[in-house]
Amino acid sequence: MDNLKLVDLLEVPENAERRWFQDRGRVFERVLNNLLMQEDMEPRTSMRPTGEEIDGSFALGHSFYLLEAKWHSKPIPASALYAFKGKVDGKLVGTIGVFFSMSDYSKDAVDALLNGKELNLILFGHHDLLLIESGKIAMRDALRIKLRYAADYGQPYYPLESYLSDKTKVETESTSSSIAQVKPWAIITEDETDAKAIEILLSRFDVEQDYHVIPAGGQQPVGQLAEHIVKQGKMNVAVFITPMSNPDTELDRLKQLTSSAVAQIVQVSDVEGWLGAYVSTEYHNAIFVLSNRNGKMARRYANNLDLEQLISNDESFSALVKKLKATPKSNN
Repeated sequence: MDNLKLVDLLEVPENAERRWFQDRGRVFERVLNNLLMQEDMEPRTSMRPTGEEIDGSFALGHSFYLLEAKWHSKPIPASALYAFKGKVDGKLVGTIGVFFSMSDYSKDAVDALLNGKELNLILFGHHDLLLIESGKIAMRDALRIKLRYAADYGQPYYPLESYLSDKTKVETESTSSSIAQVKPWAIITEDETDAKAIEILLSRFDVEQDYHVIPAGGQQPVGQLAEHIVKQGKMNVAVFITPMSNPDTELDRLKQLTSSAVAQIVQVSDVEGWLGAYVSTEYHNAIFVLSNRNGKMARRYANNLDLEQLISNDESFSALVKKLKATPKSNN
């Protein structure tokens, strides 16, 4: 596996044995070390025996950061972030921890972290790492952007895809200033699982407008990310949101989204249930025994539901389809 990259190891082989996961972890450590070393960030890392977790630290200028990296089969839960935060809290005052996850984060993980008294973690997801590995953005720049966002909005997670989408829009405008530009769309979901399902759903349409589906990293971060993108003025914003457990917090989020002039809000009970309401009974009965690991069921529903029924029954989604100038593909 010496020449493999992170992108080469996204799909787990059937019947993969423990050794495969340990080897994948070593590739993760090597790639992460290389990304930090090539920018003179002085990494010091060590692999835990399981092969799925990495500890260490790195430097940027005169600042030092604690590092933890994981690549598990399931999204990282809140408990893992709390445990890492506990380590960071026990170090020199002002120390910041950086968490790298190739398995992303559970929907409640970032929200739970925000309920703490002090924010001292910065989070990278698997899309962030793939963008850095592919050379789309440097590790130093990625860290600076995330730190700035955390300082401005009090949020530990900022998807680099959002930054790069906005940057690409600016560059396009500078090279085509004489042509009237149409803003692309940032379609924000609460987490990576929802994002994948919405991407599959929209792939079944012919869409005239450019769009990017961007996971916010949790329920609470949706409002801040939407506000940030709207303030940049380069993209239209739509959001897919689910009910929050605290009615007051939910009301605050809706007020923030409305005051931020978000172009379209699609409210659903939960993405899987919403999509599943539009598949046939025969299809539902045929697949209900299959694995739902990491949101697979929602993706199956997105790929097989009745688009016309969804559009006619859901006014907010229908409004988004019109704004995207989208029509169902003929093979649907």
